[in-house]
Amino acid sequence: MAFKFPHKFTLVALILAMFAALIPSPALADGQVETSSLKTHTIKFYLDPALAADLGFAKMVLPKYVDDMNAILAKNTNRRLLFDAQTGIIVAESQPHTDSAMPPLPTEDFEIWAHAVYTDQAVSYGGYAGMDASGAGALAGLRWTKLYDPDALTSADVWDYTTQLDHMLHELAHVLGAGIGEYYSLMSVTDSTSVAPLMDINIYNANDPFWSDKPDFMRDPLLRFTETTSRAQYLSTVQFSNLTAAVMSGSYRNGIPSFEQFTVQVLDESGQPASNVNVKVWNVEGFYPYASQLLLDAATDANGQVTVAWGTSTGSHNAYNFLRLIKVYRDGNPAAEPRYVSIYDGDIAALVNQSSAQVTTIKLAPQTQSATFASIAAKDGWTLEAGENANTGKTKDTAASALRLGDDAGRAQYRGILSFDTSSLPDNAVITKVMLQVKKQGVTGGGNPLNLFRGFLADIRNGAFGASSLESADWQSPAHKTVGPFTPALVNGWYALDLSAAATQVNKAAGGLTQIRLRFKLDDNNNGAANYLTLFSGNAAAANRPQLIVEYYIP
Repeated sequence: MAFKFPHKFTLVALILAMFAALIPSPALADGQVETSSLKTHTIKFYLDPALAADLGFAKMVLPKYVDDMNAILAKNTNRRLLFDAQTGIIVAESQPHTDSAMPPLPTEDFEIWAHAVYTDQAVSYGGYAGMDASGAGALAGLRWTKLYDPDALTSADVWDYTTQLDHMLHELAHVLGAGIGEYYSLMSVTDSTSVAPLMDINIYNANDPFWSDKPDFMRDPLLRFTETTSRAQYLSTVQFSNLTAAVMSGSYRNGIPSFEQFTVQVLDESGQPASNVNVKVWNVEGFYPYASQLLLDAATDANGQVTVAWGTSTGSHNAYNFLRLIKVYRDGNPAAEPRYVSIYDGDIAALVNQSSAQVTTIKLAPQTQSATFASIAAKDGWTLEAGENANTGKTKDTAASALRLGDDAGRAQYRGILSFDTSSLPDNAVITKVMLQVKKQGVTGGGNPLNLFRGFLADIRNGAFGASSLESADWQSPAHKTVGPFTPALVNGWYALDLSAAATQVNKAAGGLTQIRLRFKLDDNNNGAANYLTLFSGNAAAANRPQLIVEYYIP
């Protein structure tokens, strides 16, 4: 249950609280804070007269605002707000704070001043953290459409009311030193290095490599961008991230310790330190056009490490200097997925994980090898259906210099059979990509058969469709995997088909064949005329023969 303060404190309540603080508390669930460690702050509301026209209503509803804020704070921080509706509402148009505070600011027992003015916009908006010379922290610049009774919200009111809460909690976190530089500046970042491989940040991508390991940030009022449909849902889902909570609960109002350096640890495919690997590190600014500056270009040492100075000429917690992009190269080629590291990753290590060192570990991707196989002339060729809708083969030709795909004048379908000896692949090869390349010879019947017959289909067989040599029955023999249809562009006379979805069907056994039956999706076009595409076969000149290109790595 969320800890709640009564709307008005009496001397008796304060005395009881003091005695309670001296009594040891039982262990609490994860994320909760023992009441003995609570740090309280009196909150006062400075309201535009237009918002406080009915002062009695304001006195009734604002305690509920504070209760809801405390419900969020109680989840994983030691901060609480005290509010007396009789003395804590001041009707004033101008901001109460001076913004002239000089450090050091008090980190405990200071007041919080929320200053809200009326807006005639459709929704409430605005807010910034201010510091008064007295030491008070201001939730300033709040622009509200109206005051709400949280117990009587309509569905249309929920978004606006929870927005008001969000903005106050957001600025309260800033007052306590959290989120300086703004998490939302990292919602979307473009890799401007022009050095491959490129990697952007996009919080809306569930698999984004930067945000996918920070799910707790999605509920944090400093970043939260999802809509809630009820007050109850808001109170149950919104929670400060572990980092924000750690800062708010600590004494960091005068600044979080500077982040001086971090270590990049590079591991090879087996998890061992990888030495002499090139590491490049850029500073990427957190706003358009996301300017980047190369900070480091060095090789890993014998321990597979490089140390990166953060380079804090203007302070580490600002959008000019709070993000690093790491890229790793081996033999001049990209060797791992790029990695972003932000100042907040460093803060998580230091303040949440209590680690004295920030280490970013990057494991090298396996080194890929490539093997190219040509179709075997004696085992490839074309087969022709016995007749329209016969669904069995009758005619074959293994000596032709071209395969046929399409139909004849009798509406029987042509199919091509390709045969590759892939047995030279290592038994332990992990195949990552399979490409089939076939070269166009010509067209019979006019038009573009690829469009007329709705694209290529490829039937893949681990082994032979029947006997290893071409047979009429290869027309209908079952395949292990069918992929397509493909409608690839013709590039320099070649079609390229990505068969990676059938990578497991590539035969690595000794003496093994991988056979591919190439056909069109539409069996015939019913025009009573021969229409077919011819592709060079294994009988053609070596430069024109079909090729199967297999990329793999050895684990």
